[in-house]
Amino acid sequence: MDTQGYTKIAAFMAEHPEDVMVRRFANLNLQNILYLQAEIVGLEKDLRALEAKNNSSEDRDRRTFALDWYTLAHMHNAPDSGQQWEKWQQLRKVLKEYNDAVFQYCQISKFPGPEPHELHKFQSWLREPRLGGVYLVGRDHDTWAQGADLMSLSSPLHPNRISRFITNKVLPVYHHFVNSAMMDRVRQSLSRSNRPTRPSHADADIVTYEDSRLIAVSNFICTVIASLLPILAIIVLYFVENMGSRLGLVGVFSVVFSSALWFMNDGELVEVFGATSAFAAVQVVFIGTSST
Repeated sequence: MDTQGYTKIAAFMAEHPEDVMVRRFANLNLQNILYLQAEIVGLEKDLRALEAKNNSSEDRDRRTFALDWYTLAHMHNAPDSGQQWEKWQQLRKVLKEYNDAVFQYCQISKFPGPEPHELHKFQSWLREPRLGGVYLVGRDHDTWAQGADLMSLSSPLHPNRISRFITNKVLPVYHHFVNSAMMDRVRQSLSRSNRPTRPSHADADIVTYEDSRLIAVSNFICTVIASLLPILAIIVLYFVENMGSRLGLVGVFSVVFSSALWFMNDGELVEVFGATSAFAAVQVVFIGTSST
């Protein structure tokens, strides 16, 4: 069955969880919180005024409101005595709504924005007839057009900066210049052999790159760099005889090492400092032993 509109978008997102992206509505959520906050402030001032009025009342029961909850809660039927408790009940409802709104906004804020290449892929799917070709006609037709105020509901799969760099920068270039050219040659070959070139469904034109392979590539690159840096430092220091130059190179290699560690592993500062200190110590030990 040929699906259309929201049904087709939902089916695509279900098949491609990395493309599940919806509006965050940050402005509206914050505006709602601010309205609730203003309402609570007003109710609080009314409540404090009633408390002060009852505390200075000539009625002994009303003066007891601040000391006995039971008296406060069960005097609401008496004239002019139940306003304080009614105000509290009104404030309680708004306060709960405010707390829920603040908590939900904090949770929503933790969701990351969509990866640039995933957003571009989804926009292409919506736009191109040979892929999805979904054109919403309502007032929400441009929800994904600008890419602003969106959040991704899929779990982040890229553990470090280098894997994100490969995914967001290297992969689009590879796909544009290498993979797309290969697919065009396949289509031309099928056309010459009189075989149908149109896929049975739109997803056949969507190239999927497994995240596990991208992560494996980034881990391999990190491992190679981590292995080569100490060896490269030792080799360079071995051929440099001037002590001042050696010490300068120790500083340069330490900066390169710490920068690479920060870029590759998203390491905390404590981890970066510890690993850099150990790396510098190895270089100093080598200089000391080679000098003797």
